[in-house]
Amino acid sequence: MAVRVAVFYSSPQRLDVYVDNSLVAPTNTLWNNDHSDYTLQEPSFDGQYVPQLNSGAHGSNYFDGTYKMMNVLLRGSAPAEIHTSPLVFISFGLPAMTVDEFYGKNLVSNLALFLKIPTNMIRVTKVIREDSARRRRRATGLTVEVEISQLPEQQISNSTSEEKFRTLQNIADDLGKAAVSGNLSQATGIDMASMHILPPTPPPTDPAWRMVADVEVTREDPVPSFVASVARLMVMQEPLPSDHGGPLIQQPSLKALDEEGNCVSVGVTSLMLVAMLKGPGGLSLPGLQGNTTVLFVSCWANYTDLSINTAGENMTMVFYLNSVKVQSRSITIKAATTVGPTVDPDLDFPSIFDSVSPVKSSTLYLFALILSLSLMLLRV
Repeated sequence: MAVRVAVFYSSPQRLDVYVDNSLVAPTNTLWNNDHSDYTLQEPSFDGQYVPQLNSGAHGSNYFDGTYKMMNVLLRGSAPAEIHTSPLVFISFGLPAMTVDEFYGKNLVSNLALFLKIPTNMIRVTKVIREDSARRRRRATGLTVEVEISQLPEQQISNSTSEEKFRTLQNIADDLGKAAVSGNLSQATGIDMASMHILPPTPPPTDPAWRMVADVEVTREDPVPSFVASVARLMVMQEPLPSDHGGPLIQQPSLKALDEEGNCVSVGVTSLMLVAMLKGPGGLSLPGLQGNTTVLFVSCWANYTDLSINTAGENMTMVFYLNSVKVQSRSITIKAATTVGPTVDPDLDFPSIFDSVSPVKSSTLYLFALILSLSLMLLRV
């Protein structure tokens, strides 16, 4: 007796099925010559690769990307295990060239060399012309979709999902940094017009898993982040100090933009925005306290606890992302005024050191006049 089970998986990960600790390749697998790697074939009609009850071995499986359903055929009593493996999805926007010209470029080799990983971790999954109706050899812009992952293991090993995630997280970080700094084309050997990236999904043991778990589950594909060379930073919310310094009344908030004003998702990288306080001559000033370096969230960098504890006129707050910088509006903070000490009088035990209200000069003159008249009368 056989049963086909369909399990919903919303996160973009590779799903590997094991029976008796051995990998059971998907039904749409196309192996290479030495049987060390495979590609997944697209179905030509609905249900083509879904395991059938009257055929197929125990553990036969197929992932339907449209409905996000993992179909597994169960036959017999041996357990079938589904292991998730993280992936990095990338799409590159390339300038006008023919598909033949693209395949003449060794994108995979250059990427592997730049990322210091084996070429078999990188696979081009799709090449899309901007206008698919045009002839194949006509030069048009291309979108190239690439998937980076570790090869599926033939036998279950002791390697953990945390180790795989960290490796791919570093790969996504390196690619994002190269794009933000404008070095991506040089690294790949191909003129890259743009890049979209979908970082690897963290395992449940990672602190970042909480953000994934809070996202609403849908059948829609996740939206990749746009990453490009950052041309400028824009201060969206100016730092607003109080008159005499201390915590800012309004914390600064900035966006990273490309040359065309598009939001650049620096947040897929570990790059941080740095804030400094400077005087009118551009010299760095002490007194800026709090977290002066913050990570980006998408294209936003938001400060939360900055304070200024120095007085000065026409100061500015300058923000740096690598070599790109921007400054805030002028900031002026007044020096705090000092008040002399006073002694509160004790009504039960008066003292000559008690502070009293000031006496008017006219009152003192009248008192002196009465005292002088009294002395004159005593002498008479």
